[in-house]
Amino acid sequence: MTQKPLYLIDRSAARIATLYVSQVGDHFEGTISFESTHPQLRSLFDECEAIVEGQVLSLLDEIEQKISTLQVRTVFDNGSMANVCDLQVFPSTNSVSFKTRQPIPV
Repeated sequence: MTQKPLYLIDRSAARIATLYVSQVGDHFEGTISFESTHPQLRSLFDECEAIVEGQVLSLLDEIEQKISTLQVRTVFDNGSMANVCDLQVFPSTNSVSFKTRQPIPV
């Protein structure tokens, strides 16, 4: 059985969000809880969502670059970790989707 991601962490291994996701094809999707999210990071996610929703795509690369510098990883329920890519967070609906760069732990 595939392990489930439980948390997102930053490059210093600080927990930045709790996940409630399932694997769908080659990615994970579900909901995210921002209880442990630093307000500045939450603001980045809010800004990214506003850019996507407003279709101001000329600003999207810049905000995605800011988020990618966090080097977000996920922690699975078996304790293993994987780097996250294609992270999409929508705070207004607590929705999240992402892929992992390594093979999914089994």
